[in-house]
Amino acid sequence: MRGYLVPGTVLLVAATAVTGLVYVGFRQPVGSRPAAEPRVKLAVLVVFDQLRGDFLRRWKPLFGRDGFARLQSEGAWFTHCHYPYGTTNTGPGHASMLTGTCPDRHGIISNNWFERGGVVYCAGSDRYELVPPSPGPRTRGRPKEVGTPDRLTAETVADVLKASHPAAKVFGLSLKDRSAILPTGKRPDGVYWFTGRFVTSTYYTDRVHPWVEQFNASGLADRWYGQDWTRLRADVNYDEYAGPDSAAGEGSGVSVREGAAKGWSQGVAFPHPMNPPATPGVSKPGPEYYEALANSPFGNDLLLEFTKACVTAERLGQRDVPDLLVVSFSSNDLVGHTWGPDSHEVLDITLRSDALMADFLAFLDETVGRGRYLIALTADHGVCPLVEVSQAKGIDARRIDIRELQKELEGHLSQRFASPGGEDGRRSSWVEAFGDPGTFPWVYFNPKALAAAGTTPEEVAKVAVAFLARHPAVARAYTRADLAHPQDPPKDVIDERVRRSYHPERAGHVYVVLKEYYLPSKPTDTGTTHGAPYDYDTHVPLIVYGPGVAGGAKDEPVTPQAAAAILARWLGLRPPDRAEFPVPATLTP
Repeated sequence: MRGYLVPGTVLLVAATAVTGLVYVGFRQPVGSRPAAEPRVKLAVLVVFDQLRGDFLRRWKPLFGRDGFARLQSEGAWFTHCHYPYGTTNTGPGHASMLTGTCPDRHGIISNNWFERGGVVYCAGSDRYELVPPSPGPRTRGRPKEVGTPDRLTAETVADVLKASHPAAKVFGLSLKDRSAILPTGKRPDGVYWFTGRFVTSTYYTDRVHPWVEQFNASGLADRWYGQDWTRLRADVNYDEYAGPDSAAGEGSGVSVREGAAKGWSQGVAFPHPMNPPATPGVSKPGPEYYEALANSPFGNDLLLEFTKACVTAERLGQRDVPDLLVVSFSSNDLVGHTWGPDSHEVLDITLRSDALMADFLAFLDETVGRGRYLIALTADHGVCPLVEVSQAKGIDARRIDIRELQKELEGHLSQRFASPGGEDGRRSSWVEAFGDPGTFPWVYFNPKALAAAGTTPEEVAKVAVAFLARHPAVARAYTRADLAHPQDPPKDVIDERVRRSYHPERAGHVYVVLKEYYLPSKPTDTGTTHGAPYDYDTHVPLIVYGPGVAGGAKDEPVTPQAAAAILARWLGLRPPDRAEFPVPATLTP
């Protein structure tokens, strides 16, 4: 194993049962590398949400010369990059990249968790409002809690940059709010996401930048209304590279489309219309169109144009101080959830992402200048195959309704302990949150039920774990004590990943891991998801491109959190205060 240690660094190693690789973790002391002169004028974190690590190798022969292939050959392409924690969701992923640490230290344990009697959102608060205010119904994914980084408990590269260079500019841009908010820390110059137009929150400002107003007024977001999303490449046999569009295997009789969803009135197969039904009597884009836009490659195209407007208007990378830009392309994730990773749609959006990167690189070459910028490209998580595709390949895969699992657990606890009753004589539920309201994989017990039954959460957790460990859908279950006070070293990489997902102030009483290829999804649901500690969810790309980077594929095991140390070094900064993962040993000559 090749590695790199600075004085005072503690090395953590766990053999992996799944990949055969070695997981390497570093607990790095604050200020282990002093500030230096910046090597670049602009550092860019590019995230393709749900771009699984194998996609860039699987479809490499189809890429053009100037996009992903340019980054893979001229930049350092780390092919063995895995998240070292288990709850592989968008919030934890984006919180990890530029803090350089895991949920056990940065506090973002999932997209949502249970706190003070209710489910809270990782990047929002009811203390803030949208800017500009929403003119109508909420669109895709807007939470009741409006954007803020308040729940992030670790410093980011952006925070260090603003402290070292107050005149530096930091911008975070995405279709999803959490994807723009969490990497950019507490004091960015601008954070914007899409709700039918680009917005921010009163945490940041009372008014959007003038260039944002102009962009929103341009109507560019409506450009694709009435168009169809069709395959990009007529010269590519999509069946060969992504699997059959109509059948999961020769003679299997199983349609890939059985597990695929329909998106926003987009249908299960190409072509996908971009004109979902509008409000009756209104023949113009409405909320469903903007949902469909995000759930197509055109959402990425829109964000790229918005990014160009930001770089141009703010002169990022073109001033005397270094700047930081975070761009997270969300549409890959939405498409993957809908049609699955082995679909023509995911192949198509990946090919379009390749063309998008060629466009973006050419723009940065012209605007900032070759050799004056650094790009770190990664993803926030991978994705599980569609259950129906796995089953057609003979893999044991199922959809598991977590609400039903909760009911089974509730029944078992009621049999094992005296049925808890409240002051009014009504029975209290043992489980306060798990499948309903949704906090999977964490089970939170009801303190009123515990008090009424005269027992402790630790005792109930032991009983719950013993029951869950015997459940046919469950691979493992852990109590808080297992994760907070482990008596033995982790037995494998799954154990270690789950431990790094535990935060004492936010975690529930029990952590549940379903079997591999099992999805937390009702049997009647379609599409797929992520969030498990298995390789298909933890494996993502990491590519670093810029001056002084030794190009080519690298087999050194790394984590996406290494991006924090990498961007910090090229910006001439110390690492963030809780960063643990150093610059990879094979990154430079």
